[in-house]
Amino acid sequence: MKIKSLTIRGFRGFNVERTIEFHNKLTLIHGRNSYGKTSISEALEWLLYGVTSKVKQGEHSKTEYKGSYRNNHLPGGLTPLVKVAFVEADVHSEYVAELVEEDEVKKLVAGKEVTDWPLGLELSTLPKPFIVQHALKNLLLVSPDERFEGFAKLLGLEDLNRIHQDFINLSTKPEACFPPEVRLLNSEVGALEGRLAKHGSLSPIAKKLREGSASLPDAYNLVLAEGRKRVPEVTTDESVLPQLLRIREEAVSKVFAGRVGIDENTQADQKAIDSEHATIRMALSPAFIKSYTDLVALATAVYLLDRVKFFELGFAFLKVLPTTCPFCGQPVNAMVSKHISEQHDKLLSEKQGHDQLEAQREEAKRLLSQVAVQLESNYKRHVDKTAALLNNKSSLNQLAVLLVPKYAANFESVKKALSEIEDVNIKLKEAFNKARELLVQVQKSVGNSKQNVDLLKTLGEQILNYMDKERDFVQAVSKHIVAVNEAGQVVKHELDKKVGMEDVSLLIDLLEKRGQISKYFKVKQVCESVKGLRKIADQCVAIRMEKVIAQDLTSAVMDWYKQLKTTGDPNVHFEGFDLEHTRKGELKARKIRVKASSYGKELVSAVSSLSESKLNALGLCISIATNLRGESPFKFLVIDDPIQSWDDEHETQFIEVIRKLAEKDIQIILLSHNAHWLQRVRVGCRSLNGLYYEITSYSVDGPTIVEIPWDEWKRRLDLVDAILKDKEADNIRLQQAEEEIRLAVTEIASALCHKKLGRERGAHSLNKAEVIKILTECGVKPHLVDHIAETFETTDPAHHPSAPGYAPQKDRIRLYHGWVHELASELN
Repeated sequence: MKIKSLTIRGFRGFNVERTIEFHNKLTLIHGRNSYGKTSISEALEWLLYGVTSKVKQGEHSKTEYKGSYRNNHLPGGLTPLVKVAFVEADVHSEYVAELVEEDEVKKLVAGKEVTDWPLGLELSTLPKPFIVQHALKNLLLVSPDERFEGFAKLLGLEDLNRIHQDFINLSTKPEACFPPEVRLLNSEVGALEGRLAKHGSLSPIAKKLREGSASLPDAYNLVLAEGRKRVPEVTTDESVLPQLLRIREEAVSKVFAGRVGIDENTQADQKAIDSEHATIRMALSPAFIKSYTDLVALATAVYLLDRVKFFELGFAFLKVLPTTCPFCGQPVNAMVSKHISEQHDKLLSEKQGHDQLEAQREEAKRLLSQVAVQLESNYKRHVDKTAALLNNKSSLNQLAVLLVPKYAANFESVKKALSEIEDVNIKLKEAFNKARELLVQVQKSVGNSKQNVDLLKTLGEQILNYMDKERDFVQAVSKHIVAVNEAGQVVKHELDKKVGMEDVSLLIDLLEKRGQISKYFKVKQVCESVKGLRKIADQCVAIRMEKVIAQDLTSAVMDWYKQLKTTGDPNVHFEGFDLEHTRKGELKARKIRVKASSYGKELVSAVSSLSESKLNALGLCISIATNLRGESPFKFLVIDDPIQSWDDEHETQFIEVIRKLAEKDIQIILLSHNAHWLQRVRVGCRSLNGLYYEITSYSVDGPTIVEIPWDEWKRRLDLVDAILKDKEADNIRLQQAEEEIRLAVTEIASALCHKKLGRERGAHSLNKAEVIKILTECGVKPHLVDHIAETFETTDPAHHPSAPGYAPQKDRIRLYHGWVHELASELN
């Protein structure tokens, strides 16, 4: 896809809305620094990605960039927007990005809001079609590790990079990769091992556990043996744990009968909560609201259904006495009989529609029932997690005796948690009761065919209120869960000490956590086994990266780099990318080296050896090469001020690169503050017949952008004259002459419009009808207007070379040439 036009309002340097048209091959934009030139490329980048590279790089200082997208002078009632018209294979599409609060992007396609642009590919996996001068060396002037990350992202290898990083993390810091359940498991079993190690009488058990999973059965034989010493002799193995729990409970309940703790949500809990939310939100969906509203029609169906029954009963009697009315006994003739039949058919047809509504009602009842069940489940799930803690409100004095002064901080944590969680618990209960009550009313309204749209709206508001209170509840609980559970462990420890139950408590924990301890050892075994995979993963990734970077990317970048070389350059150049090797010759997967050589001798690094000019050139080549690879939907490159620190020769070489990109059907949008160099680009690429814009000034409204003719009409006519004089000029050259005639006509018409009518009309957008209108308004003689109109019959791209019988002719072109010279005299 290429860019046809860009409209900007209230974004960065643009205040008043402006539209810029783009040529399908080459568009040049000149502007002095601070004239809003870069705002053009930033607008395109922001529309596609929702953020500009400048702001992205400044993420460490977000406050500096917050609100920087909106133009400060845009009136408060207007929304900043960027609109881009794309074209691909003659299919036009319009993307609009509006800037809403907090620098968020609202995306619209053809006027409809979308979540993502319909490109068919994930934008984050594609190279950005934006080449900015300040970012040319970003991938070069960084450490080899950071360079690896950058290249992986640039080349669409982020998944490979992420998997490799996961292997590294798992083998070096496995705990950082663990899900919450495993981290909790490690913490609990680790704490248990620590307590066991301090309890001398149970040291044989601790020793067996240290031997690992193989000794786990022996360790638990010892646990059972120790347990039997503390319970009645007749106790079976299965009853040892219940007996130990009873003994401990009887002892500690004399001191404190509650439990201090909050149960954390497991992955299964969170999955269930997500499912509950999905069902509850169904009552808010537009589809359900419409379905419920449609059911209002059922309230009027009772009379209809009664009439259907009435007719069906009458039909049964008519079959017996077809000529006599079964209700009044009057005669029934053929016409009346036909009328009754037609009425019956009509009623049956209407009944079918109501049958569908009846099925719709049953579906609504089913859905509302599901919502009610899931709402109840969701509420109960949350309050059950904190029930044990809230039950301690009346036992705070007992807790204070246990914890203060030694554990005063833990006691204060419990008090604070009790207060705050009780508050959100009350609000959650109120919201739940209101939502449940309204849900019951809506269910009754469906069952009784007494639908009430206002009632459904109120239910929606109460469900949203419940979900808000649920969020507050979860946040409050999450804030206190660690401190409360830590206090719970302290309470348990202090109770055990106070009543002499430390050894019993340890045995209980060992018996209760046998499954967790087994899992704990399995996790350790898996972590040990993964360490051996690290080396294999390193080499697999290194081999893959070596092919993509050291071979494929090096080849593509080198092709473009050679085109930027100049004959006068010292022979100190980039020589490709490579992965670093160990002394044994093994590849270092995450270390990318940029090679360079000097007169055939390898240098330490291109980064330390190449001049700033050559590093800029290399950065440019990397950007071009990566943008031309893969399945990117973008067939354009926006290049912003690429030639800083370049000499004349490199600048000249890059003009040839621009031509070659255009020949590959890549649309180039080139912005620069260097007017002299852009003029050289126009001369070097004149046959592309692109567009040239000049930002002439800047005001509170934004930049003033003026279109400058790509080539002066006289130069075009001189070229036509040269082609006509060339005896060997073939059809292709003659077609070029006709195109030059057309472009000269539009440029002269544009100049006349400015000079005589005081209006600005870009030459590139003029067609036959518009040229005729302008010439007529400017008072050009009618016969000359007709002649100029005649030129469009063969010079307009729409008429050749596919038009039947078309062939360029020198005599005809010579005639056109004279007419255009005559038209040009109107400018004098």
